[in-house]
Amino acid sequence: MKKNVRKLGALLLAGAMAVSTAGCMPTAKQQDATAAQNTQESSTAQENAGGSEAAQGAGEAAAELAVDTQTPITLRMNWWGGDSRHQATLAAIEKFQEKYPNITVTAEYEAFNGHEEKIALGIKSGNAADVMQLDWSWVPTYSPNGDNFYDLNKVSNILNLDNYTEGDKAVFTINGKLDAIPISNTGRVFCWNKTTFDKIGVEIPGTLDELLAAGKAFEAYDESYYPLVTKELDRAFLMVYYLQCKYGKDWVKDGALQYSQEEVAEGFDFLKNLEDNHVIPTLQKVAGDGADLIDTNANWIDGHYAGIFLYDTSVVKHAEAVKDGEFVIGDYVEMGDYHGGFIKVNQAFGISATTEHPAEAAALIQFLVAEEDGVKTLGDTRGVPANKEGLAMLDLSGSQVAEANAKAVAWSSFQMDPTFERNSFTGADGTFFNALQLSSYGESDSMSCAKIVLDGVAQELAR
Repeated sequence: MKKNVRKLGALLLAGAMAVSTAGCMPTAKQQDATAAQNTQESSTAQENAGGSEAAQGAGEAAAELAVDTQTPITLRMNWWGGDSRHQATLAAIEKFQEKYPNITVTAEYEAFNGHEEKIALGIKSGNAADVMQLDWSWVPTYSPNGDNFYDLNKVSNILNLDNYTEGDKAVFTINGKLDAIPISNTGRVFCWNKTTFDKIGVEIPGTLDELLAAGKAFEAYDESYYPLVTKELDRAFLMVYYLQCKYGKDWVKDGALQYSQEEVAEGFDFLKNLEDNHVIPTLQKVAGDGADLIDTNANWIDGHYAGIFLYDTSVVKHAEAVKDGEFVIGDYVEMGDYHGGFIKVNQAFGISATTEHPAEAAALIQFLVAEEDGVKTLGDTRGVPANKEGLAMLDLSGSQVAEANAKAVAWSSFQMDPTFERNSFTGADGTFFNALQLSSYGESDSMSCAKIVLDGVAQELAR
């Protein structure tokens, strides 16, 4: 959806902005970013690979750029998210336009489904939005040489890069060019509808055995109730979480899958066991619910699905969707001797390489991530800020996003491999996605599904 934010005031205050379809965003869930290095410990490697010299040269160029506060300018900004993020971003854009009356920001936004393809199309056609919210993997996927996004080092006099760790910047530095800056870091957490658990008389599970027992208790209460719900991508993460808890190994390390076919087959057996014990509905059951997203699924809204394994940045929209239920952040479910789960850069802001207004685009990003009116208006709708100055401006006490993020950072011990969330692997019709469907629909056994996954990983790593 495209909106001229100057005309939105009354509609925004009325909360009339719903999830919509934007016109210029791509969808390639391909996480080719060296994103597995999004923590400080492994960020130095990329940084040292020529980034400092390029940044120094770009710094000289940055001094020549200044924000035009007189000429009428139109910027396009696109992003994905739920209603809470849409409304907060629209409100922040209005405040930006109050600061810069000569700049009009056209907002393009939607839900995540289909978003990557539109971004990809915009980049390939030379018609990308000036400012883009990006998945961490899209940067190396769509800018493998660092040329398809504007080098943010060139606007460092406007966008303060000192607010980011060298590790955060290294994730998005390609051939010495800083293609994006991180918005937040994230991991998946277990969240529960405590009201449903209380109604059925079951404690929120903290171990795999307790989770299996909860499934049986839910089934005995009413077969339409389940303690946990997953779609295909959620299952991929939950399955790897289980394997990491059991074996304590990275999914991919040094360019190679760390799990055998037999071990991956155990992961599929684990998911089938959850289905057999009424912990999760089959994929056929979820598809039959008729909702593309869990937060719009009637069974989630009314509490029949009472748990989810999701990114901390998605907590708000799923909590808001629950009707008359207490949504709580749970502890991690122990499934072995190790702490499973991935940590990754969640989202990033980038500027199109074809923008005619790099200084003004940088000013918009700076406003959103490091200026009080922008930061406080956005709050935690994109997670816990990676920008140090922005983070200091927020009071996150009582924030469920901050609570979830703290649990993820404290628990999860594995960095996500950049190939894991590629559209061709875990996206719709990706190899892992298809294997999960074959397993759940009973069309293939676990060893055969594991072979599909192994072949898919090999194909992704060879690209």
